[in-house]
Amino acid sequence: MGLLKKIWALLSRPNPKFALGIILLVGFAAGVVFFLVFHFTMNATNSMTICVSCHEMEGVYEEYKESKHYSNRTGVRAVCSDCHVPDGKTIDDYISKFMAKLTIGSKDIYHHLIGTFPTKEAFDKERGRMAQNVLAYMRSRDSKECRRCHSFDAMNMEDQEKSAARKHKRVMESADKTCVDCHAGIVHKEQAEPDEKGKDKDKDKAAGSDSNKK
Repeated sequence: MGLLKKIWALLSRPNPKFALGIILLVGFAAGVVFFLVFHFTMNATNSMTICVSCHEMEGVYEEYKESKHYSNRTGVRAVCSDCHVPDGKTIDDYISKFMAKLTIGSKDIYHHLIGTFPTKEAFDKERGRMAQNVLAYMRSRDSKECRRCHSFDAMNMEDQEKSAARKHKRVMESADKTCVDCHAGIVHKEQAEPDEKGKDKDKDKAAGSDSNKK
């Protein structure tokens, strides 16, 4: 009973130093828990399952599966977040990642909820503009996400085609271009291709134009 009284007395009338220590300990523990939850939530939302869960991504997901980023001879697969989510070891990289999640991710969810692109046709109508926005963002980071896997230092220029090797060497020396300046559209189309009906209409217009000339 004496021990319980001492504990109660300490809790009811704590020593200022003891109280400060408790506050600091609880604050530190809460900070660690918050960071772990935040960190794992950020990583969980990078999963392919989350990225393609909205119907708007069905078409671009099929394009991705036809690309070298999905299947290649080396067996290295890049998922959505590898290219579209900032990553790195510095504080600036972590802040960029958080801001991308907060702004770009929230915007995508918002447009999904309000039904901005209810059909593939609606999405394709705007995909050219959206592609340019993504490319502009990648250029602003100097294609940092591309360079995470593709490094000039690791390239064996002798194994590349002469044209590619020559261009890579020039860019290494001049640094006047970034990856997406030359390699845009290697996974997703920048513009929607016309469907068969659209192609037929174009052919009819061309034929009509030729007949008028005659």
